[in-house]
Amino acid sequence: MAKRVDPLKAKQAKQKKIAIAGVLLLVALLAVQGPKTMKMLQGPQPVEGPTNASAAPAPAPGAPAATTPSPTGTPPTGATAAGEAPQPATVDVASLADSDGAPEAGVGQLLSFERFESKDPFTQQALPAPPASAKPADQPDGEAKPSAGGANEGSPAEGEADKPVDGGFTTGGTAPAPVERAAATSIAVNGDAEDVKVEAEFPVDEPTFVLVSIAEDGKSVEIGIAGGAYADGDPTLKLAFGKKITLQNTADGSRYELELLAVEGFPLPR
Repeated sequence: MAKRVDPLKAKQAKQKKIAIAGVLLLVALLAVQGPKTMKMLQGPQPVEGPTNASAAPAPAPGAPAATTPSPTGTPPTGATAAGEAPQPATVDVASLADSDGAPEAGVGQLLSFERFESKDPFTQQALPAPPASAKPADQPDGEAKPSAGGANEGSPAEGEADKPVDGGFTTGGTAPAPVERAAATSIAVNGDAEDVKVEAEFPVDEPTFVLVSIAEDGKSVEIGIAGGAYADGDPTLKLAFGKKITLQNTADGSRYELELLAVEGFPLPR
């Protein structure tokens, strides 16, 4: 009869084997990578080498310090009298060479600059020019002082003749005659002149027309028909200076010739 195996015990034994194998693998990995990891964490170590062989040995206790001769005749550094403290060495600054030379400006570089003297912006800088019409102090009033060319001050100065003038005038001529303006509006009907007011009918003997209005420039008037209208239906007809108009009454055939002679308040036509 075969031996019965407990499944739980078999599973536990298998897990123990796996754990032992993992521990052995981890130990081997630490043995290989451990030193490298430690070196990386510690960083680079200082390199130890032989000390400087040329370094001077330290003086023994109680021995006098080494001295350096001085070319200027001053006591050597470190040399002191018996029982005196050592004095620091003095350096002659004038004997030192100037290691800083004057700088040289390159192309487009500024070597030095200066500041301009500031001025008060509220102070007048320019002097006012003397007036052109100033009279010399030694010239009395009312006396004309001749110039170098012999002309008096009353003549135009040099350069004034080229200046433009606003207008001109003449002397000795007659004054222009005043413009004669009409005192009333005059209209001739068939050669008979008659003064007519605005909105008045004319002629007086036979009222046929009406003076409706006067143009603003005074060069024409508007004429209407008293109690009627023109054949074309227009209420008024324009009557201007220099133009005669002939009208015919279509009812009885009578003819009328109208001419504007004058307009009140405007110059008379010439």
